[in-house]
Amino acid sequence: MFGNRVLRRNHALVQATIVVMMEREPGRRLSGFSTEDGFFVQGVRSVEEVESAAREALGRLRDGEKRLAIHRNCGTTIVSVNLLTAVFFLASLGLGLYLGWPVYLLILGSLLLAFALRVPLSLFLQRFVTTDSDLTNAEVGWSEPARPQDLRTGIVGVLMAASTARVRVFHTDPDAIEILREDGAIVR
Repeated sequence: MFGNRVLRRNHALVQATIVVMMEREPGRRLSGFSTEDGFFVQGVRSVEEVESAAREALGRLRDGEKRLAIHRNCGTTIVSVNLLTAVFFLASLGLGLYLGWPVYLLILGSLLLAFALRVPLSLFLQRFVTTDSDLTNAEVGWSEPARPQDLRTGIVGVLMAASTARVRVFHTDPDAIEILREDGAIVR
């Protein structure tokens, strides 16, 4: 994801789409994930509602509402809190053993610190690492019901596909498009 701008842009759009859907119906439980050719939204009632929200989200991101691409309940939050907890735990364990300090207090303090820093770190990572809200050269193609094999989750995918929609996104960034000519040359 770090170097893949298309995936980062799709991640921004899926989060913005979920935010728009939650604005329309507060308290609703939705989740999603991005792929290189679009994204999936789980917990939907119809494909049309997702497509409508995706088009609205795209327009709002283009109009400068970059905050739509950053969400407190993103998976990045889970990853960042787990990473912080592991690092702080190991640091406090090593420090406690090396200096002879009470390890349990250091571990408790490190867990509380990781918990306090999880949201700010997550928002920072989303803003600068996992999303790219520059969608000037992106278009929402079409939406369709997800197929179980698209979700790659085995038997669980069969159950999840019933409430999951897939949205195709096309990126027309001139710097990212390569054309293969008849003579075999690649032209940017």
